[in-house]
Amino acid sequence: MEAIKKIEIEEIVKGIPGGFFIYYANGAEEIIYANQEVVYLYGCDTRDEFLEYTNGSFKGMVHPEDLERVEKSIADQIAGNPRNFDYVEYRALPKGGGVKWIEDFGHFVKSDIYGEVFYVFITDVTEKMERNIKQKKRLMNLAIDQELLRKSLESTVYSFVKVYMINLRDGYSREIYPDISNEENKKYIDAIDAYITPENVMEEEGRRLRILLQPEHLQKALVERDSVEYRYRRKLPDSSVEWCVMVFTVSDRDKGLPITVTLGIRSIEKLIQKENQQRLLLESAFMRARQASEAKTIFLANMSHDIRTPMNAVVGFAELGLRHGNSPEKMRECLRKIQDSSQVLLRLIDDILDMSRIEADRLRIEPESYDLLEIMPQVYQMVEKEIHDKGLKFSYDFSGIKDRVVFCDPTRMKQVLYNLVGNAVKFTPAGGKIDVRISQYESLSNGIENYEFIIRDTGIGIASEFLAKIFIPFEREKNTTVSGNFGVGLGLPITKNIVDLMNGSIETESEVGKGSTFIVRIPFQVVREMEEQEAHAQEDQHTFSGLAGKQVLLVEDNELNREIARELLEEYHLLVDEAEDGDIALEMLQNGEKEYDVILMDIQMPRMNGYEATKAIRGLSGSKFSRIPIIALSANAFEEDKRMAISSGMNHHLSKPMDIEKVLYTMKQLLDAE
Repeated sequence: MEAIKKIEIEEIVKGIPGGFFIYYANGAEEIIYANQEVVYLYGCDTRDEFLEYTNGSFKGMVHPEDLERVEKSIADQIAGNPRNFDYVEYRALPKGGGVKWIEDFGHFVKSDIYGEVFYVFITDVTEKMERNIKQKKRLMNLAIDQELLRKSLESTVYSFVKVYMINLRDGYSREIYPDISNEENKKYIDAIDAYITPENVMEEEGRRLRILLQPEHLQKALVERDSVEYRYRRKLPDSSVEWCVMVFTVSDRDKGLPITVTLGIRSIEKLIQKENQQRLLLESAFMRARQASEAKTIFLANMSHDIRTPMNAVVGFAELGLRHGNSPEKMRECLRKIQDSSQVLLRLIDDILDMSRIEADRLRIEPESYDLLEIMPQVYQMVEKEIHDKGLKFSYDFSGIKDRVVFCDPTRMKQVLYNLVGNAVKFTPAGGKIDVRISQYESLSNGIENYEFIIRDTGIGIASEFLAKIFIPFEREKNTTVSGNFGVGLGLPITKNIVDLMNGSIETESEVGKGSTFIVRIPFQVVREMEEQEAHAQEDQHTFSGLAGKQVLLVEDNELNREIARELLEEYHLLVDEAEDGDIALEMLQNGEKEYDVILMDIQMPRMNGYEATKAIRGLSGSKFSRIPIIALSANAFEEDKRMAISSGMNHHLSKPMDIEKVLYTMKQLLDAE
């Protein structure tokens, strides 16, 4: 579960500019998370290198001379108002050498997930600090030249509203900006009284400032640091309030004690607003991460239940089949139920893999010319048995289609319709009705038409409070358990993501007890050459009689998989030889005892995997080895696995479990193309 949290945090904060890290608010101050900007800022290449360099602690990120000051600032924030951001500047020692100044906005959070933590935004402000230090020295050196002093103050990055020179020894102060011509010295205490009034400063802020600004308090605060700052809220003439800060900077010391300081007053209202926005952003991010974590916890529980249910049927009916081996009728019934449960398991696994591709942004749409009128009959075949068993009335209407052949991804379109129709069948009680209508409307541009798919049922319906979450991964309504239907809650999120990838939209209307309607709208490019497309569609009406007698080399390390594949292939009169590893297949081909028409190649094998074996076969001398069709037959089912199969020299990739008709069809296509 810890890995899931880190993944979610990484996804959420990756768009945040600058450095961001989180650490525990305890004595060890262990770093929980740091983004790549923090790693680079400290002169490291990887997060592991950064954690080793800093000993995995926030303390290791701060210059030893600044650590006590920074720790006190943190403690003050927790003791004062932990809802405010703590702002502090300190030095860091990057791994490559040198010194960097860090600007740190930290916030204390009591998190349900991590406990008491700080989350921190940091920025490299070395150039700004060096510029400010030079500016301060320049300010003191040029105090006599009033005009030059004005320009220096007006161009300072702090944009001070007022600047004072204060002598803590004699207790006098003088305003040097913006009234630079004012040479009158006033008692510092009187200046405080004149500034901190009920009309100018919020009452509670005034009481606090009067204590902090006393000369003895300032001297104590500045003994071991160059500057301190105090935030407060100031009243404006229009009765509004803005945040300001007083910055006290030491300009002269006597035996280590601060004697002369400059006081700059500036508005930080925009900074506070930015801090609040960042705080809300992080709080929202943590909330989303927690919700995602909770959803995945529920998902794991649901998945455990939903996989065990059909798996229990597979194991149970296999045992019953063994016990009733003398009854062919009972045996067939057990095998049919095992097959049905296996299909359920396969669909669950496919959904989980598809969601993984979506989260990794690896799901791709691969359009080709396709006749939309072929979709529903194929989808219907997938749910026909359930429709028949429940006595449902099922109809689909294509009358609204004018251009039936379009460029689309037929596999993904069938997946969309199967998910929606399958849900309708699953949640519609016996005797209910399901209608599917596909229509074409409103041309978007030349050759682009909008198509609408409406799936309407008279099922149990969806509660209004769940409609808002229906496309969120891992969510499912409680009535799925009550109704006896199961699923890991990924079908509709996957459907929406596919529709989004096709630049379409999906809407839902539902009422509990009366049924649901799903409306999908997708723009497709129309293919006008109907005769060519109809001829292409007829290619599916293939037969496999021409494959009889073909020599097949089956390369597979699993004995049971070889037995299943051999028996299925031999039913279609193919001649099959077996090799239990890639190196054995390579040796059989090199010996040249037989010339094989096609090779079925597993990928993961103990000594020589399918990629290596294919490259070695393609490297053998003789044109027959470069031409022989090699088909990957593997449990590696991701898109990158398919690309790797093709790049290694294979002709095609099919995923397990083995679909004999797909295998035969692919073999026929490859052999006919030679």
